[in-house]
Amino acid sequence: MEQTIREIIRQADDERNFDLIRWVKDILDEFASTYYCPPDWQGIGAGLAGEYPADSWVYENLELYNFVEIREGGEE
Repeated sequence: MEQTIREIIRQADDERNFDLIRWVKDILDEFASTYYCPPDWQGIGAGLAGEYPADSWVYENLELYNFVEIREGGEE
């Protein structure tokens, strides 16, 4: 699943396809909020948040800042 999502993100990024990137965002949000979702699927957004720069098109459009864990003390 993660590989498929990454390929879709690559295509959306290459084409600057807002509909496609929004579709991926919706999937990531569903994975993160679904109680019985497999843990490796729930963590895809957090993994992507650590890979894309905060000022990138992908980071902004997937709203990956929502997947960044803030540890005690305010550190990411």
